[in-house]
Amino acid sequence: MKTLSQLKEDFWPIGCVWLRYFDVYRKNWIYGLVTTFVEPLLYLLSFGYGLGTMIGSVEENGISVTYRQFVFAGFVAQSCLFQGFFEAAYGSFVRMYYQKIFKAMASTPITLSEVLWGELLWDATKGTLSATAILTLGSISGDLSPIGSLFAIPLCFLGALLFASLGLWMAALSQTIEQISYPQYLLVFPMFLFCGVYFPLETLPQNLQLLASFLPLTALLSLIRCLTLDFPFQIQALAVFIFWLVFMIFMSRDTMSRRLVK
Repeated sequence: MKTLSQLKEDFWPIGCVWLRYFDVYRKNWIYGLVTTFVEPLLYLLSFGYGLGTMIGSVEENGISVTYRQFVFAGFVAQSCLFQGFFEAAYGSFVRMYYQKIFKAMASTPITLSEVLWGELLWDATKGTLSATAILTLGSISGDLSPIGSLFAIPLCFLGALLFASLGLWMAALSQTIEQISYPQYLLVFPMFLFCGVYFPLETLPQNLQLLASFLPLTALLSLIRCLTLDFPFQIQALAVFIFWLVFMIFMSRDTMSRRLVK
C-alpha cells in the first residue's frame, strides 16, 4: 500500500495542472463569476419566483412540493450539465487546438494522462461552484434542505465531472470548434428540456419517460432531489449515474489521448 507521501507525489502533477487553470481564472475572476453564477440565477428568478407563483405545487413519485422547490433542485443539476459540458467542450478545444496547451504541458515531466485528469477536475470544479451557489440560495430561502444540500455538493462534483467528460469527448471528436454545436443541440439541450428540470417525468408519454430514464441528467436529478427534497431514493438512478460516469471518463480520456498522440 502506498504511503501518504507517495500518494501526494502521484497526485501533485494533476494538482499543478488544476492550479494552472485556477491562476488563469483568478486573473479574470469577474468574468468567471459572471459566467458561472449569473445564468443559473436568472433561470431561478424567472422560473422559480416568476412561473413558480403561477403553478403552485407539483407532485412526483408521490411527493408534493412547490414548483419553486422543484426547479431549484432542477437547476442544481442543470448547472452541473451546462458548466461542466461547455467549459470542457469549448475550453478544452481552444486549449488543445488553438493554444496547444495540452501538448506544451505534456512536454514537461507532467504526463498527458495527468494533463487530462487536471483538465477534467478543473472543469468539474467550475460546475460545482455554480451548483453550490444555487444550493446555498435554496437553503437560505428554505426551499432546499440545508443538510441535504451539503451532502449534495460531492454529488454535484461527480455530476459536473460526468458532463465535463462528455464535453472533453466531444472536443476530441470535433475537427472544428463549430462541430461542438452538434452534441450541444442534439444531446445537451434535449437533456436540459426533457429530463425533468422543469416538469415531472410522469407527465411525458411512456416512451419518452423510458428514454429519459436512461439519460445521465435524469439520474443526477433524481439523486439531488432525494437529498434536497426527500424524494424516494431510486437505486436504478444510482446505477445509471455510475455507468455514465465511468463510461464518459473512459471515453473522453481515451479519445483525447488518441487524438493528441499520433
